[in-house]
Amino acid sequence: MTNPFIKNRQNLIDLQLHVKQLLDELAEDDMGAGFQAAAYWHGELVLNVFSGSADSAGRRSVDQDTLFVVQSCSKGIISTAIHILVQQGKLAYDEKISHYWPEFGANGKEKITLRQVLTHTAGIPLMPMYADMRLITDWKAMVCEIEKLEPIWEPGSKSGYHGLTFGWILGETASRADGRTFAQIVHDEICKPLGIEKDLYLGASMEAEPRIAEISGEAVPIASMPDDMLFKRVLPPTLVPVANPEWNSPWFHAAAVPAVNVVATAQALACMYASLISEGVNGKRLLESDSVAEATSLHFEGIDEVGLAPNRLGLGYSLSQEGDVMGGTPTAFGYAGLGGMIGYADPSNFLAVAVLCNHMKVGRGERSPDRLVADLIREKLR
Repeated sequence: MTNPFIKNRQNLIDLQLHVKQLLDELAEDDMGAGFQAAAYWHGELVLNVFSGSADSAGRRSVDQDTLFVVQSCSKGIISTAIHILVQQGKLAYDEKISHYWPEFGANGKEKITLRQVLTHTAGIPLMPMYADMRLITDWKAMVCEIEKLEPIWEPGSKSGYHGLTFGWILGETASRADGRTFAQIVHDEICKPLGIEKDLYLGASMEAEPRIAEISGEAVPIASMPDDMLFKRVLPPTLVPVANPEWNSPWFHAAAVPAVNVVATAQALACMYASLISEGVNGKRLLESDSVAEATSLHFEGIDEVGLAPNRLGLGYSLSQEGDVMGGTPTAFGYAGLGGMIGYADPSNFLAVAVLCNHMKVGRGERSPDRLVADLIREKLR
């Protein structure tokens, strides 16, 4: 049955107007910034708005078809692909990665399981010291580099953000088990069933390239961190926007760097999360209720070894905690991205939300676009 709120056209108009006004204000305060926001409620699209510029010079405006590089929001998408393969019986959470990918087991990694990778407890978050953008866009080369890595803690004993390695480990494991490339798995198992093939890519097509928003703004201050900080080895300054202009290169967009370079619209990202809960989207659910329950149950709670901040994790998803963007609802899950982006689902409130932007700005705090938009959506949907 359609929710009474959705049947009231004025409610939907008010929601659209208020969020659009907020995005307009954010864009006006932040020259060169562009934004999209989308939300599904009870399986129906109730919000799809946009504002601002798709490039730093203001020559191209964001519209509903603009694609954004979603940064670490990508992790929620690729984790969903893994859960689909588990549901299909092609992968198992407690199976060793080396069962599917024997070469991975070298250098003390032979007992690492899929569950440990999904919970960032595998102990292999560090990137090679010499990694550059050309290396990380070469799938075969990065697979070889992953095989060489050694755990820096006993697998399963701690959790620490596997900022980039997360993607290749999961992607190559899925490909070995399934036979398709990981980009093809994402396309076939997520995009095609939901009808978002032209709005979400792991490896953007040539046709999609003109729609991708330029990343601009302030450089993330990783370079100024002490050299002995784990975070600096996990996300080396040479690989992080905005200082690195290659993030705006077509060859980078076309590559598969699963942990960080999915390109999508906010509607497509929100649609994926909506398909995991409640009524799904147009009657389509990517995961069964039992699969979602397993994937979003609490697997880790404590201080992250890399980010040095409190964290709650399911299997590949961040779980909501008090005061966060997802509203602190115990059942909410998703993944945030650099610059003030988020994609998440709140099953108890039948809600899925995505907020995307292209302009990095350090120290936004309470003015972070994902927080402002998510708070406003929840306020209007009460």
